[in-house]
Amino acid sequence: MSDPVRIRPHLMLQGGVAGDAIALWTRAFPDLKADPPAGPAALWHLSLGDLSFTLFDSPEPHDFAPTPSWSFLVDLQTPDRVDEVSSVLAENGSVMMPVDAYDFAERFAWVEDRFGISWQLRYGARA
Repeated sequence: MSDPVRIRPHLMLQGGVAGDAIALWTRAFPDLKADPPAGPAALWHLSLGDLSFTLFDSPEPHDFAPTPSWSFLVDLQTPDRVDEVSSVLAENGSVMMPVDAYDFAERFAWVEDRFGISWQLRYGARA
């Protein structure tokens, strides 16, 4: 019998900003759980809703950054939460698709936070 496979998102930031990113994300999502690194490796363990993921805060600079082709898709409970969360995450970031009604969702926004992490936020997904 083969070993069970575990797969989860693994994000990498640079320059000691993981704490700042987690503070921003916790403002947007108060239920975010974050376990800080327990040793020299700057690997955080996070969970939000039913998703667990890791965040590495690289001490070495790299010539690449996160890309919006990969994003978190977050289904929210009310249209107002889409507005609230997108407002928080877009602070010093960028808006890729403004908060509005779209063919595929009653309320939707796509933002990139100031750390380069892309978030698609929606309420009332339409088939």
